[in-house]
Amino acid sequence: MRKYILILFSLLAVNASAVSVIRQAKEALKKKQNLEQTAKNLLAEAAKEGTSHDDRVECYVLAAECSQRLYDAQNLKLYLKQKYDTAAFYSHILDMFVRLEKADSIEERPDEKGRVRLQNRKRSRDVLTPFRPNLLNGGKWLFRKSQMREAFPYLDTYAATAVHPIFSRDSLAKGDSLVAQAAYLAVIAANASQNYDGVIRNVPMAIKAGLKNHLMQEYLARAYLSKKDSAQWLASLYDGLRDHTFHGYFFSHLVDYYLEAQNTQRALEITDSVISVADTIPLFWYGRSLVLLKQGRDREAINACDSCLLYEPDNVDALYNKGVASLNLAVIYTEQACTDLTNPQCRRDQEIIRSLYNLAKLPMERVRALEPDKPQRWAAPLYRIYLHLNMGKEFDEIDRIIHSK
Repeated sequence: MRKYILILFSLLAVNASAVSVIRQAKEALKKKQNLEQTAKNLLAEAAKEGTSHDDRVECYVLAAECSQRLYDAQNLKLYLKQKYDTAAFYSHILDMFVRLEKADSIEERPDEKGRVRLQNRKRSRDVLTPFRPNLLNGGKWLFRKSQMREAFPYLDTYAATAVHPIFSRDSLAKGDSLVAQAAYLAVIAANASQNYDGVIRNVPMAIKAGLKNHLMQEYLARAYLSKKDSAQWLASLYDGLRDHTFHGYFFSHLVDYYLEAQNTQRALEITDSVISVADTIPLFWYGRSLVLLKQGRDREAINACDSCLLYEPDNVDALYNKGVASLNLAVIYTEQACTDLTNPQCRRDQEIIRSLYNLAKLPMERVRALEPDKPQRWAAPLYRIYLHLNMGKEFDEIDRIIHSK
């Protein structure tokens, strides 16, 4: 019994505290004094465990009113052409939205008696609607200053008004084209500040703006990857490949994913599917050469490299793959070649082997020319090529490079 009595007294104390804070807040608003500290007191009280449903709502509503009065003070300075605090001017607007939306979310839940009473929704809409333009302006102002982390809440909140119950009667998603633009900027700001949930939340609306949708989809995929949500990441890559086939991010990451999973057949199916609709894109042919190389289909890999190089002669990765595939064929043919020097086939086999090393030589030398600072990539292959072609001078140079590491 004593335990229950203590709990009862505790609840009464909390309620008394809330009543006191609310009374003081109303007095401060009436006198227009100490409004920032008053808002902090209200928010702290609303966050206390045990504060009643209605008191929490009232705390947030009064805190929003404090923000509005603080905004009015800055706005008056602006009107009178006096020096004013631009950051504070906008931040008070954001605070109004956050606090009234919080009050609304509490009212949507049943109170202690199981009742749901949306007593403030209409008033909140009427209060906030005139401030929506400056909410967006605040986000754009910070965005232009490259303060992405600070800009995001403004842009995110503006975009969210399109689906928030407070503004449900306004059909903002259809009637306000700036919503999609705000979401677009919100995605960029969220991505820049590594706010991956913010990216995911805003991409669907941002895509409606029709601005760099391939980039929006890429940011979405990157966000899922950063959150280690493999299923959604993979799904977003497929969506991106379908809707933005020519944006290489989706193709490259899908092929890499299946190669790492050692599912070369699925990787090959992806390369074939994109080539069937766009056979002049070097990246797609390079991807196909990489998959075929992994499958040991060296001659087909060389053909894919040639197709890539037809459209991009200095594609260093395709040149490298062609060199490697040619070397593979030379090694395989050497293992199977005739070793009987009295047999005429032996000479024919040696000519074929030499031609394969020569086939590897030109692309690998081109790799060296394009990437002279990456000997770890071309030195060992050229060492083998020059050795088998008896190119003494070139061999000695490569030997020095390898042993100078």
